[in-house]
Amino acid sequence: MHSHTSLQHLIKKAEEIGHRKEKKDIRPDWLTRFIQTTADLFEPATDAARVGYDCRYDIDQWNVMFYLGDAEIFGGMHDGKRARIAFDFDLKELLDRFEVVDSLRYRALPEDSQQVASQECTLIEIAGMLDCEGATQQLTVGILSHPPQAAGPGVRILPNGEIEPV
Repeated sequence: MHSHTSLQHLIKKAEEIGHRKEKKDIRPDWLTRFIQTTADLFEPATDAARVGYDCRYDIDQWNVMFYLGDAEIFGGMHDGKRARIAFDFDLKELLDRFEVVDSLRYRALPEDSQQVASQECTLIEIAGMLDCEGATQQLTVGILSHPPQAAGPGVRILPNGEIEPV
């Protein structure tokens, strides 16, 4: 019934991998390692989930916003609908990675707020200095309560209840 969907999905993934290889990663190694280890601090309420992030360099520091990707329902009467995945996050472990914390902010917005579509939905934001291989680096990290509107789903829920990464 949906065999063409699987083939289209594989073609799309192959094209995405090709485009990613063409792009040069300008992130320093310390930041790549930080992103990988920080993603491990998410504890999703489901067996499978995918952590996403947005990484940008602004003026003289890196900014990284993390989020847990939504689940997309595949098949059935709710096909295409997206659902948020609940998660816990080890904030103490993240704070311990900073040498100096300059600011720690918590922002809560109602679900129907106009700002939800932007990164103004930051749940937790930490700015400070990291000690990276003997050099200190200024960094701002945000943990978003849900993914940005432009982010695709992180996992797909199949009709049989199985969860697969997207």
